Amino acid sequence: VTGCTVCDQDTLDLSTLAELPRLTIGVFIEQPTPFLTEFLERLLTLNYPAEKVNFFIHNNEVHHEKHIQKFWEKHKAELQNVKFVGPEENLTQGEARNMGMDSCRQDPECDYYFSLDADVMLTNSDTLKLLMEQNRKIIAPMVIRSGKLWSNFWGALSPDGYYARSEDYIDIIHGDRKGLWNVPYMAHVYLIQGEVLRTHMKEKNHFVLDRMDADMSLCRTVREMTIEKEKGSPTPESFHMFKPPKGIFMYITNLHEFGRLISTQNYNTSHLHSDIWQIFDNPLDWREKYIHPDYSKIFSEDMVEQPCPDVYWFPIFSDTMCDHLVEEMEHYGIWSGGRSEDKRLVGGYENVPTDDIHMTQIGLDYEWLHFIREYIAPVTLKLFSGYQTKGHAMLNFVVKYTPERQAFLRPHHDSSTFTINVALNSKGTDFEGGGCRFHRYNCSIESPRKGWSFMHPGRLTHLHEGLPTTNGTRYIAVSFVDP
Repeated sequence: VTGCTVCDQDTLDLSTLAELPRLTIGVFIEQPTPFLTEFLERLLTLNYPAEKVNFFIHNNEVHHEKHIQKFWEKHKAELQNVKFVGPEENLTQGEARNMGMDSCRQDPECDYYFSLDADVMLTNSDTLKLLMEQNRKIIAPMVIRSGKLWSNFWGALSPDGYYARSEDYIDIIHGDRKGLWNVPYMAHVYLIQGEVLRTHMKEKNHFVLDRMDADMSLCRTVREMTIEKEKGSPTPESFHMFKPPKGIFMYITNLHEFGRLISTQNYNTSHLHSDIWQIFDNPLDWREKYIHPDYSKIFSEDMVEQPCPDVYWFPIFSDTMCDHLVEEMEHYGIWSGGRSEDKRLVGGYENVPTDDIHMTQIGLDYEWLHFIREYIAPVTLKLFSGYQTKGHAMLNFVVKYTPERQAFLRPHHDSSTFTINVALNSKGTDFEGGGCRFHRYNCSIESPRKGWSFMHPGRLTHLHEGLPTTNGTRYIAVSFVDP
């Protein structure tokens, strides 16, 4: 139920216009932000003609220069009008936002200014049109942090001008009440009519106020703006305007699903591919980027194969995860060399050694165990019915097979209740040979698929060996679960 009486008032039907309005999109990358590559790609999925869009992109982070460069090289043909402002300009966030807004204000053909922060994942490609059709001076789409009460607006202000929770805030963010809401504060993403910038908001500075962050400055300026100013004494006709209305109403809409806010607070950029560590803070974006697109078909369509008795085979990692994990390991670079003496182990000795790097060595162990509990445990329960895994695994590692260093692995049992073994690259393109043979069943799997995992019992029944890699380099990720 919307219960919204104003949602359909004064709306704009874009289909009646001779041509769609022109638009400037101001993009702000103000801190290290996970999933930035995906954010940039999403800009091009917005359902709006490219020739009607100008981009103003401010990046304040040296770390992200490489991501923007890659994006530009890939898409420069589609991006017709772009202004980049980089970290070398040394702008504060407020100065950058003033500059972006002014680029629309100074262009008489700019009908709308859409401000978008890099921590907003817009999943609705019609966002721009839906906001324009509401025909408000300033309007924002509601976005919330997945599974949290954190959103891009405040329902009310405290007496000193800071956050206060309004009584209907929870209902609004949960979608129990839908509509168009007049709010005192919004941030991260909003649309402003160009004409409003050129009339009511002519001043160049709206974002730099004493001791206030940029968004609070903007909202305070807009709230307290005097819209009509009369000179001299009021005439009888203008008397009703003597006490002018204050401020421009800012609206937020939750009439549609627009997307979500990303958490940036624990983002550590010291890794080569830092997004791999985001499984706790941004689980939806992590899944979208790193889990195989067919993973859910394991449950909905029984997408599991059994090439050997009790050896199950199913999709788990996206190509991106496979590539990033291999690159992360090579970036770390300290491979064990396949020797039996191994100081990383409690006893200091490995009976059947591989040339590997442990997840603990790159600081990925907690995230990896969470992955096992979130994504492997449900598969285990489906395939070995009645067995509830504890999701414990002491040994989690990436193995590297090459003809020069270690080409194969002799027959052995694993110290696990069950083992997962994920192929991280492709036979035929990256290596020749390889695979796994299970002796008890005289059964070999010689063409592993990139991103697919084997799952098999570790002890007693499944004596197995790694078949020789004859050319190139083969990588696999292995976990001994429930030792």
